[in-house]
Amino acid sequence: MYYSPVPLLVIRADTPALIEVNGHPAGECGADTHIALPLSDSGDYYITLLPLSDSDNARLYPVTRKIGFESGSIRVRPAPDVSVCEWPGGVFELTMRAGRLRCASACRIPYRIDRIEPRFGSRAFQLTLYYENGIKLSVEEGGRALCGYALGGGESGTLNVVEFGGTAYVAVRTAGRQGERLLLLNAAMEESLDISAAAVQLEENTIEAIDPIGTLLGHERRIRYQYEKGEGFVSSPAETGFFTRPPRTPRGTLERAIAFAEAVREGFEAEAMSYLADDLAASIGFDALQEFFGTFTAARPPISDGSGRYLGLITEEEGNLSCARLYEFEFNGEGQIENITEA
Repeated sequence: MYYSPVPLLVIRADTPALIEVNGHPAGECGADTHIALPLSDSGDYYITLLPLSDSDNARLYPVTRKIGFESGSIRVRPAPDVSVCEWPGGVFELTMRAGRLRCASACRIPYRIDRIEPRFGSRAFQLTLYYENGIKLSVEEGGRALCGYALGGGESGTLNVVEFGGTAYVAVRTAGRQGERLLLLNAAMEESLDISAAAVQLEENTIEAIDPIGTLLGHERRIRYQYEKGEGFVSSPAETGFFTRPPRTPRGTLERAIAFAEAVREGFEAEAMSYLADDLAASIGFDALQEFFGTFTAARPPISDGSGRYLGLITEEEGNLSCARLYEFEFNGEGQIENITEA
């Protein structure tokens, strides 16, 4: 698979862009498209990415990066905004990132998000949640500034008084593109709990922080914070499952191969074995499967092959360099994996 007589350079970009190589136009590509060209065994290449549009919150500008080869291998590590994955057969997959000038957030007009005036015993407070180059919280008592909190990025939020175990807290919730954040303040307006996750859910005496783990099926990792009298909020060991949405069903042999590889990587034994044909499942144990695949961070098909027959397991080496090991999958008529070999 992909054993070329000369090395091959595959170029991708994180945004639609025109690519130039050594000053000559090579074509247009993006995150889902690529350009491929043969390389010399040894030599330097100067690759320029010219963005074709701006992103939603940044101005994009061109970048030029150098990559050098010697005897068919990378001689010099590329710049931090360039990642290179080496595939079997002398194929080098290079992904470039455009330069970004972020200025939109600094130009937004400050605005108030929410305000409450809770009373804790004999003390009355005024809390204002507002946006000013990020979300901030102002705490006042009797019209006098008591304290403030900078809560990072976000666009929206709420202020509420909640109870856990009969103790009242101010719940400060914020939300933005990066997820949700929950800050609990006690009766003295001091921090009792501060968590961030893709989703934060409040249940009776329990708070849940849920994050996706990046699998094709959409597995999530959940940490629960249980309120214990006299101890505050105590976290439980992380759980993995589907807590905010049902699992996605793999479609076709390629997605089944990816879902199987991810289940092996994450240690989901029952799920991984469910993708195997009965004969293969009976002849190999889960520990042997993990040893066969080894350590890897991602699973994806080789360039221009979506058949599901081949799958690359990506291993990060150092910095922005990685390598892919290629595996061949055979499926039976019911879509179950009946054989796996390293290609």
